Amino acid sequence: MDKKIFTKFNYERLRSIINNNESLADEDTSKVNLVKYHLKHAKLVNPTDIRPNVITMNSTFSLKNIGNGKKEICSLVFPDEQYNDETKINIFSEIGAQVLGSSIGTVIKASPRENKYYVIEDILYQPEAAGDFHV
Repeated sequence: MDKKIFTKFNYERLRSIINNNESLADEDTSKVNLVKYHLKHAKLVNPTDIRPNVITMNSTFSLKNIGNGKKEICSLVFPDEQYNDETKINIFSEIGAQVLGSSIGTVIKASPRENKYYVIEDILYQPEAAGDFHV
């Protein structure tokens, strides 16, 4: 697996959520373990140093389904910010665990069970690029 790029702020917040949140036991452990793996092997940077083409927490981005060409606009959010909104992707979902720290042009698989692939086409909002360093 490729090494992901995380801001130190996102890294610390995710470590805290994993270590202090018993409700993650209800989540699919493979997804939580994927996030843990990426955290363990991540390249950490200061929020002011992250490239604007990398998805960070609370980024809004477009995904293109490679099979049918359909585009979706999504935001990567922490578990408590999803509110049953289909455009918000929980970091502890199949796609969420893959997109954090990925850059424009990265191809991701929807899930191990599906033969559906997406490409990260664009980042419409990245908090750090907008100067929102603690979002």
